[in-house]
Amino acid sequence: MMKPVTLSNHRLNDTPSIDAIREVINVTSDYLLEVAYGSAYLTVSDKQMELARRLALAVFASYVQPTRVSFTIDREDLPSVAMTYTAFLLSKAWTLCAGECSPSNSLNLQANEADREISRHVACSPYPTRRISDCGYVRNRIARVASTVKPQKSGAMLYRLLGKHGGVEFGHAASGLETGGAR
Repeated sequence: MMKPVTLSNHRLNDTPSIDAIREVINVTSDYLLEVAYGSAYLTVSDKQMELARRLALAVFASYVQPTRVSFTIDREDLPSVAMTYTAFLLSKAWTLCAGECSPSNSLNLQANEADREISRHVACSPYPTRRISDCGYVRNRIARVASTVKPQKSGAMLYRLLGKHGGVEFGHAASGLETGGAR
């Protein structure tokens, strides 16, 4: 006789769903862009989309295992600051650093003048403009899907796996995180 499913005896499937990972990473990337650019988030440069993808991968990875990756953002680059700060709020346990930084193996993914102009038109703020509950909802979705992914031997291997599951654009972003020093 089968028992009815209850919260106490129901377990999530141990096999990560590629579709679920792809969806959550895409939703997170779009959320970060929307925080910085509002409804104009699809009009930004490739560099800003790449930064959002890298941040989304790093946030997701933070729920699977600790990884060594950092993002250095210029104070004047408000759209990138908004996305990075929001990623910090979404992450499981990141540390926010401020001051002079000397990153190694970093790539310049700052907003260009057109991106900054877009953000001025949508009144960009370095803080999330959407309700805090939206941030919590996205964080809970990330945590739920990330709990199905097994830790890898290194952060670079985890980024490679997530990039593979995320699709072509995220595969490229994962390669960039490896180049940027993810270990």
